[in-house]
Amino acid sequence: MTFQLHEQPQDIIQKLNTIGSAQRERLAFIDFALYFLGEVTRKDLIDRFAVGHAATTRDLALYKEILPDNLKLDMRSKKYYKQDAFSPMFTLDLEKTLATVSLGYGDGFSGHQAFPICCESPQLLTLPKTPIMAALCEGIYRNKLIEVEYISTSSGKSCRVIAPHSLVDSGNRWHVRSFDRKNGRFMDVVCNRVVSANILIDEPHNHELIAEDRQWQKFIDLELIPHPEQKNPEAIELDYEMVDGKRVIETRAALAGYLLRKWEVDCSKNRNLHKTVGYQLALGNHQALYQVNSATLAPGYTA
Repeated sequence: MTFQLHEQPQDIIQKLNTIGSAQRERLAFIDFALYFLGEVTRKDLIDRFAVGHAATTRDLALYKEILPDNLKLDMRSKKYYKQDAFSPMFTLDLEKTLATVSLGYGDGFSGHQAFPICCESPQLLTLPKTPIMAALCEGIYRNKLIEVEYISTSSGKSCRVIAPHSLVDSGNRWHVRSFDRKNGRFMDVVCNRVVSANILIDEPHNHELIAEDRQWQKFIDLELIPHPEQKNPEAIELDYEMVDGKRVIETRAALAGYLLRKWEVDCSKNRNLHKTVGYQLALGNHQALYQVNSATLAPGYTA
């Protein structure tokens, strides 16, 4: 695991470059706890990393040596508290940090520790089976064909051979982007509909590789704007951090439809979906979806 340093003097950077990755991770945890919880204790480190008292003492002493103005030990409670002059040692990835807040600490192997702040999110209704995902990931990593038993909403159960190259989280369910030999094209295979997956010894042909997936390799800009029917567009601009009344997002053509559906973007030409559902966003550049296969998923879109 790597941690990006916040802007620091050269001597601090050099000191941190001399320590091992395990201690660096513990320093990042101290930094995170101070930043988001305002305090940290030796017990927090012991519970999180299963290290001894001597190691936690060294970690906290090193952190204080590097950034003495960030924390102060309260002798009565044995807690280190964040100080007013606090400046983070590391630059946090906020998306991953909020995932920690939501899901707790953990790496998928030993379970997880609940985060000490209550955070609720909608329950997942679809989660693929671990053996299936393991086989799909191995196929991608080793560049192998996979024979899957698959249940389609249109054709029912069938066996097919796929050449997977990427996993896709649409926000609602997981897909594996693959060349499907049965259909002779690249498509998104819904992981939950894979009943069984067996890795074959054969490798994909050149035309089945990721480089030939044109919808995957093609990038487009989507211009999101407050829906014209919204009475207070300024609120929407704040919600989505818009600049000059719009938010431009670059995405793969293969993923554009998922993004537009997840964020409920009105893609109809007349922007008339607001009347029935109350859409907050509309697509400002309808022409961007020209020759984008996933546009069929975009709310209200017609070619």
